[in-house]
Amino acid sequence: MEDSVSRLFDLAVIGGGPAGTSAAITVARLGFDVLLLEAGTFPRHKVCGEFVSGEAVSMLDQLLGTSCLATDVPRISRARVFLDDRVAEFPLAPAAASLTRHALDLALWLAAAREGVVAQDRSRVKAVRWENDRFAVEIEGQQFSARTTMNATGRWSNITAEKSPSGDHCIGMKRHFIESDPSPSCDLYFFDGGYCGVQPIGRDRVNAAAVVRADIARDLPAVFQANRFLAGRSRRWQPTMEPVSTAPLLFRPPRTSRDRMVFVGDAAAFIDPFAGYGISMALHTGQLAALALVRYLHRECSLDAALRTYDLAHKALIQPTLRNAARLRQLAQLPRAFRVAAMSLLGFPALARLAVERTRLQKAS
Repeated sequence: MEDSVSRLFDLAVIGGGPAGTSAAITVARLGFDVLLLEAGTFPRHKVCGEFVSGEAVSMLDQLLGTSCLATDVPRISRARVFLDDRVAEFPLAPAAASLTRHALDLALWLAAAREGVVAQDRSRVKAVRWENDRFAVEIEGQQFSARTTMNATGRWSNITAEKSPSGDHCIGMKRHFIESDPSPSCDLYFFDGGYCGVQPIGRDRVNAAAVVRADIARDLPAVFQANRFLAGRSRRWQPTMEPVSTAPLLFRPPRTSRDRMVFVGDAAAFIDPFAGYGISMALHTGQLAALALVRYLHRECSLDAALRTYDLAHKALIQPTLRNAARLRQLAQLPRAFRVAAMSLLGFPALARLAVERTRLQKAS
């Protein structure tokens, strides 16, 4: 690697997932020097529904700068919700893509490197400090300097002080399975204390991703038994990978910056996975934050003004989706009589479309 230690970067991005790479690519294309640090390595599996919503597919085309990975993967144009003894089905337009994080994260990482981003994996950041009008970013045995920094490390980070979690703890779990002739829809199976999403990922394989309270289930076999539809469907599944899990999953109030460091993706806010817009939110917040910081890098405003610009954009474009997804999650946990009424309403096409639209992100501009 070039003498990066003595080099002043315009932006240092901590975390190489969709949010971090989206920001890094956007800023690098505008002619700035970008450092991208990732604690792990690629390719890798992440707990994720592997669901790329329709409006995010075009953004991936732009970021990858080539034919999108979503071209030859299953397209999801319908969703089904299984709750109690009822099933509701509604369309998804534009169609989503079923794209694994194993492929997606690697493609975005390589795209960032092609744009001139200094991308360094196996580099866990230990501390970030603001000093002398710049940031000092420390990893084991190295220190970098940057005019701006971005936290794209996800829900938990060793570089920000976090309060000990309290309340109900949820676990996120994922595994791929072989299934003969899987349904082409995205299927959501709800039960008391959680839900599990299942969708095809190609070659007679499905991805099963669940969010469940720790007191309800601690592994996927227990999750499958919590919904009778899913229990019957999963009986003949054969796993193709080791399970992946993460915990705890907590829904905190959104935060867009701290100590002049920008937060994007799950580091800024964690959206209910069943909404299907986690990857979209990551890509969009990375781009929104990048465009706000570019104004500061061009010396058109102060860093504080750039942070306010991003905060306002996040509140206008991202946070309404977060609130609406939270309301739908709460609806699924209401007493049975209310859930039955809600499922009946989803049987009306206009109301089903409204539910989808209310949890959809707008494009960053």
